[in-house]
Amino acid sequence: MSREMEDMIKELEGVVSCTVTGGKEIDEIHIIADKKRDPKRIVRDVETVFLVHNDQKIDHKKISIARIRSNISKNISEFSSNRVELITVYTENNRSCCTVKMLIDDQEVEEHFEAQLGEKIEKLIARAIIDMLNKYFDLGGQLLVEDIFTIKGKEELVIAQISKFDKDRNRLEEKLVGAVYLENNITLAIAKACLKAVNRKLYR
Repeated sequence: MSREMEDMIKELEGVVSCTVTGGKEIDEIHIIADKKRDPKRIVRDVETVFLVHNDQKIDHKKISIARIRSNISKNISEFSSNRVELITVYTENNRSCCTVKMLIDDQEVEEHFEAQLGEKIEKLIARAIIDMLNKYFDLGGQLLVEDIFTIKGKEELVIAQISKFDKDRNRLEEKLVGAVYLENNITLAIAKACLKAVNRKLYR
């Protein structure tokens, strides 16, 4: 039931991701939402979903909402597109190097990246993805990796925070966020989260 209710909640306006814990009796509902809707309205929507679809009243205290500035699609399934397809990403040499292979506009490209002094492996993986996008796409600015972190619940969610910087005006233009579920492969999850963050920028 938890998975079914998660899928329904994810369809609500403003919801980016959702994790429901518990069995027949719901323990907690964790929601990541964008800033377009009032959290109180999202809570009421969740209560309505449970009442209509499951004939169950949910205590609003069980619902927690984290709000992020988000440009990602509500559907945080695997990233795939006509212009960009992630083929493989992996680290080597005691995790100090990262190799990324993508299919970009039907052309296979491969790049290798070395960790900068003091750079954590998570940042290296994210920077490798973003640097490739900066190199092969004209995005009207430079993308920079701000942060990579995980949110733990019933399933872990990997969040990538990316900034778009206007070099001509020397200012921050906008912040982008991408999120995917962690499914045993943290390297792949980070790469997909970064691609999710800039998805709309690639296809405008």
